[in-house]
Amino acid sequence: MQDRHVDDLTLIGYFQVQRSMIKVAEDSVKLGAHSDTSFSVGSLRAARRAAGAVQHAVDCVLIGRNRNAFCVVRPPGHHAGINGLLDGGESCGFCIFNSVAAGAMHAISDERLLCERCAIVDIDVHHGNGTEEIVRKCHDPGKLFFFSIHLYDNDRKGKKETKSFQYKFYPGTGDEDDVALNIINVPITPLWKEDKAAGGGSAHNTRTRTRQQRSSRESDDGSDGGTPKGGNSDTESDAGASKGSSAPSTPNNPHPTSGRMAYRKAIQNRLLPALRAFNPDLILISAGFDACRGDVGNAKHEFGTKEKMGIDLEPEDYAWTTRKVLEIADICCQGRVVSVLEGGYGRTPANAEPGDHTAALDKSAFSDCALRHIHAMIDPYDTEARFGTASKDL
Repeated sequence: MQDRHVDDLTLIGYFQVQRSMIKVAEDSVKLGAHSDTSFSVGSLRAARRAAGAVQHAVDCVLIGRNRNAFCVVRPPGHHAGINGLLDGGESCGFCIFNSVAAGAMHAISDERLLCERCAIVDIDVHHGNGTEEIVRKCHDPGKLFFFSIHLYDNDRKGKKETKSFQYKFYPGTGDEDDVALNIINVPITPLWKEDKAAGGGSAHNTRTRTRQQRSSRESDDGSDGGTPKGGNSDTESDAGASKGSSAPSTPNNPHPTSGRMAYRKAIQNRLLPALRAFNPDLILISAGFDACRGDVGNAKHEFGTKEKMGIDLEPEDYAWTTRKVLEIADICCQGRVVSVLEGGYGRTPANAEPGDHTAALDKSAFSDCALRHIHAMIDPYDTEARFGTASKDL
């Protein structure tokens, strides 16, 4: 009875947020059965402290008190937009305030002369739709850069609504770039669609979907205006080419669109050249660890069946990604990086029955990913040797 009372108070708190903060009309208040972002007595304080911690870390890094920082905060924030829930959105994805965006806006504010340009790199398995909305509406978009690499599967995209079920991996956005606003989205095909992709299914080519190309198709070179040099390179490169790095084994498909190879290739070819060209004074990382192999955050959940894995990153992939970002930071901004925890939940126990959501999640892989990330933040050039698996092909 007490637990039900707590749940009722949580829903009441959520409804009050919709009515008072987002100004939602009474007939548009979200149904309690569809409300997944709980708001209880301590939620506002926790969310404000999370955003405040990121802003404090930004200050400490910019003035040189700390070289970099990792903010272990919850709730996550990258699905929260200007007004929280995005227009047309179904959920805030457990987010209340967008902490990383708050840190970015804090960094480029007029009071802080040490940061003219701030880059946000989102490696959570879900698209940072809230962060993208805030970047789009920034008063000076030339000061911000946003990169998101995430799973994308949206059967509803471009189709009329029907009574038949149409699957969408949350939030179902992030398949288009907007280089005029320094926004780069890299959608990764889920592993549950790997067979279709290998059989000739089309991969998302966000590099041809830009604001400039949508507004004017008469120009043959319409994407050059806002594209960072090297950001659109089609040159094939080994994502794990650096000496000592642990590269996943090469699959039969030479042009992978899913899994670890696709992820590393996108970081190497899409993120690093664009980030270097933007030349930021500060880099913020939305560090979601829910792309780890087996994490429930990247799984496809179907009633009565086992989870289907979307992506298979390992802890060393997070160490590798962190090292790559810090290498750019060393070149551009004296290593100034602030990382902010986003998603990451754990694995369903191996002995759990399909559809059983009562078993406690196994968080060992989640904590291992976070640990590798922290080690790479401390010493990016030693982390691979430290763990001893770097030289082995997987």
